[in-house]
Amino acid sequence: MSKFISDELFAKWTAQWQALEHSREPFGFFKTGEKLLLGDYFDSGDLETLVSTPGIAVVKVRFGFETDKREFKLVLFGVDSAGQIITPYYAHTPGDFRPSGDGPGGNVPDVLAKRWIRYWEQKGYADDVTSTFFRSQYGFLNGYNYPVKELIAALFKFTEMPRFYIRFVLHKYFPFAEDPAIADLEASYTFGLLFQAIPDKAETGALGIDADSGYYDLSAPCPRTC
Repeated sequence: MSKFISDELFAKWTAQWQALEHSREPFGFFKTGEKLLLGDYFDSGDLETLVSTPGIAVVKVRFGFETDKREFKLVLFGVDSAGQIITPYYAHTPGDFRPSGDGPGGNVPDVLAKRWIRYWEQKGYADDVTSTFFRSQYGFLNGYNYPVKELIAALFKFTEMPRFYIRFVLHKYFPFAEDPAIADLEASYTFGLLFQAIPDKAETGALGIDADSGYYDLSAPCPRTC
């Protein structure tokens, strides 16, 4: 299938994802045997054409699901400052399944990001991935939005166009409570995405990244900022 999909197929996949909001069944498509889905690669050619689109202001990542194949989807596209879609839909079926502790290496500039990565690996392997991991105080997650200038900032460290590794993480936090002294607060975990710029020529699983090549970013969830 082409890396570009139609508006009709985008609407179908995202609707099928949203239909999982109240599912009580484990999201088994994030695992295969003893391996967990750790992320997705966005190649340098796609990255170049996406961020080079005149007028682009925000890169949006939306979650999709193909019911027939039981596959999780990531769809990336760009919008201008008025929110108008100005790029095609770049469709990906993440397939980077790895055993625990075998994810891509590289620099994590924020020690907090290491914990987010570890939460996804630990809870993903130990527990069933369910719809609860995709809920926030704003509702069931449809994706995330990234200012294009932040993604471009990662490119200054490279002499050739890199690719991005879109890494899956979990964020641990405590939700708001009117009286936390009374409420029995339990930590919540919500799925997130971190972008890491890596050399394009590096082979998957043997990246050989230097100490300055990593770049991670957390941006606005959809909802609320869709």
